Amino acid sequence: MDNLDLPQSITVGRLQEALSLQAIGSNNTLTQSISQLSIQTILFSGINTFSLPLVGETIILEPTANGSISLTVEVSNQKITLFFSQENPSPWPIICDKASDWLERELGRVLMTSERYTQMIAEHLTRGKGFSFLASLQEIFGCDIFLINKQLEVLGWAGGKTVPLVPISFKPPRISPNLPKPFAPLYTGQWADKKLRPVPLTWCPLSGPKGVLGFLGLAEDIQNIGSIKQFFLHKTTTLILLELVKTQSIQDSERQHHRDFLFDLLYNNFDSLEVIISRGKLWGWDFSKPHFVVVGEITGYDPDSADRERFEELLTEMTTLLHKRQPKTICLERNGQVVLLFPLQDMLPQSEWHSKALGLLEPILKIINSIPGKQPFQYGLGNLYNSARYLHRSFQEARTALELGKLFDKPDRLIPFYDLGIMRLLHRLDRQELEDYRSEILGPLLKFDKESNLSLEETLLAYFSCNTDLNAAGEKLYLHPNTLRYRLKKASEILDRDLSSLENQVNLFLALKIGRIKSLWPD
Repeated sequence: MDNLDLPQSITVGRLQEALSLQAIGSNNTLTQSISQLSIQTILFSGINTFSLPLVGETIILEPTANGSISLTVEVSNQKITLFFSQENPSPWPIICDKASDWLERELGRVLMTSERYTQMIAEHLTRGKGFSFLASLQEIFGCDIFLINKQLEVLGWAGGKTVPLVPISFKPPRISPNLPKPFAPLYTGQWADKKLRPVPLTWCPLSGPKGVLGFLGLAEDIQNIGSIKQFFLHKTTTLILLELVKTQSIQDSERQHHRDFLFDLLYNNFDSLEVIISRGKLWGWDFSKPHFVVVGEITGYDPDSADRERFEELLTEMTTLLHKRQPKTICLERNGQVVLLFPLQDMLPQSEWHSKALGLLEPILKIINSIPGKQPFQYGLGNLYNSARYLHRSFQEARTALELGKLFDKPDRLIPFYDLGIMRLLHRLDRQELEDYRSEILGPLLKFDKESNLSLEETLLAYFSCNTDLNAAGEKLYLHPNTLRYRLKKASEILDRDLSSLENQVNLFLALKIGRIKSLWPD
């Protein structure tokens, strides 16, 4: 693809030169500043209006009684007027015609270059060369440039001037998908590498009818991207959008096939391990290896709420971070939950499961700003099996660990299924049987709690959870040991059970745990 030079910007200063106007007054700094402004529209007083398809300012030109020309522009909500004398005085209509002719010629140069520019990119894409034309755009725009899709995957990279030749990490753009069409405004970005943060980064969103499909990143200060560069960026984004829509459609179709296969796998819809392994190879996954299954969610998140947009942003960010660390990680969304499959080289002993899973999750555990007003992601970890035939079991275990993890007073954000103890067995039993058992064991105490404020059920649960340590239970309940002793004695009397008996402790502890599980049951 041939290179070409972009036309000069159509500025107030160049218009001044074309009309042979000389500034009147001594404020050279202000005059110089105004002369650098790009023109979008010129209002010729009493004659007509001339508009350009470029970003810029609206300029008002008027004749004055003493024969000078006034130029007015509004900058930062402040109107500024400058006065100019004519080197060769001409009637006002002649000046307007001369200015219009100059603007038309300049616009003609822009449009001719634009036609050639558009044809160059279109031919490149038509030949199936992908986004390698970014190398030419790097020379045209005079800065390093790269292209990413809405999943933040780098589709094309042209570096070497101020950033490395190979892709480097950047802070993901946080821009609303509801941007104006066809050309969205530019946004300032930042590199993730602290050494490169002094290098400027500007995001140019690729916004189409279906929202933002990607971004062009320019290693250029946003202030230096003038009207002409923005005009040609608009041409670039229009063509890239067409290509992205095509590739996005293909990717969406592939992702749907991915999802269908993975959900068949997680719900045990395959007849043999051989089928699972062969189907997985089609997508580049090796299911002959063991996989950790992790299920995560944000407590209180509703997938049908307005938080959906932020959730999808988080999912994209998580996927990007995980793939950088381990490219074969599988990440998908299911009814507001995140399902992660981490491939391992070999089986691990149970004593290493938790620490290994934490290490794999480390990049996304640092994401603590989930959704405003909501808690960070919590995760459940299923048991590790040596065959993909049992991934469905591990998936159900991870979901159970996530659900029951809400009942534990632990700061851990990853709850392993194997660490649930008796709770995982109770969770599988018939609810009515559990309720009947709880009533038989704790019935009198539950009735007493409704009629008093001693909270004996909570007291017993804390006491047993602390291994009958009075001091630890007292600290947990913020009670003096004597107060705790009184409550325990009261509970023993109401239940007519000796709390020091191991059998009674087991029965009471199970009934108390059923009460915690019951809190998860739908009304």
